[in-house]
Amino acid sequence: MKEVLRGMVLPSSANLVILASNYNPSIVSKDWLYGKGIFTEPVTNFVHTPVFSLVESDLLSLTVDEQRLQVVAKRVTEDNLNASADIGRKFVETLAETPYKAIGLNYHYNVPREGYDLAPILSPNDGKLREMLSSTYGLGAVLVFEFERFVVNFTIKPSFGKDQRVLMSFNFHSDTASASEVKEGLDAQARTLGKAETIMRELCKNG
Repeated sequence: MKEVLRGMVLPSSANLVILASNYNPSIVSKDWLYGKGIFTEPVTNFVHTPVFSLVESDLLSLTVDEQRLQVVAKRVTEDNLNASADIGRKFVETLAETPYKAIGLNYHYNVPREGYDLAPILSPNDGKLREMLSSTYGLGAVLVFEFERFVVNFTIKPSFGKDQRVLMSFNFHSDTASASEVKEGLDAQARTLGKAETIMRELCKNG
């Protein structure tokens, strides 16, 4: 059963990806999506070819090629994140016999650099880094860890410039063998967002 997002600090961008061995984009027409109840928003852009389909509304976009379904929340709100997961859930329920391979839940946070400090956790040799790089440098990281059924790739990338920010990206990846396993991954959306938020807050001194 899906969980409801309640009062979380939401990412600046988010999408979900469902991989399969053999999608058939030629059937994914606008009428088919509406008829199956997969997409219910008013459509603002639509592309339909034998190897690729794109459906967009003001709030969401759905793309399908022969190996990949992606749903993007164009405006990240609790309602749109839940709607994205619902689209993925209805899609795999409709095409339950499709050989699904994996699901990915992807979140990107863009936080002020002055509220971020990775050094106490990684304990780098500041003097050596200044000598090797520059007296002005940013500390980032690529970390991999397990969370529930997912392997998580977590990337931290600081930026320079007038508006100094830190980009934190989470990819929650889970291999799947059936539609039911894809839905289990989608049902974990709130928990994965909660984990990402906890990590983001831990790394931000002023969070």
